[in-house]
Amino acid sequence: MRLVNGDAVEVSALWQWLNDERELRGRVVREPAPIGATELGGFADLFTVAVGAGGSGTVLATSLIAWIRTRRTTATVTVEADGKRITLDIATVDDIFPLLHELLTPTTTTADEG
Repeated sequence: MRLVNGDAVEVSALWQWLNDERELRGRVVREPAPIGATELGGFADLFTVAVGAGGSGTVLATSLIAWIRTRRTTATVTVEADGKRITLDIATVDDIFPLLHELLTPTTTTADEG
């Protein structure tokens, strides 16, 4: 997960918000994002959140939506998992929630599916 267009206060606020979730506590790791070849070094931080079976993906999706709704910010949150990427901001948060939930909720295969 990457917070883009936020400042240090926003990064700290998101990190604290996610760690306040009982199911996510201890699973959120914050790292400075690498600067791309065409970037001048704008502000972005990476968060790695370990999710697995047991609903932690749903907790993360719900928590991200709630955090964005409480902010008055231009920051966007980009979430990547399984080679897919979704970007959330205050304007798209309601439309994106079903996709975010699908992205963060592990799928299970049945014996019939292989």
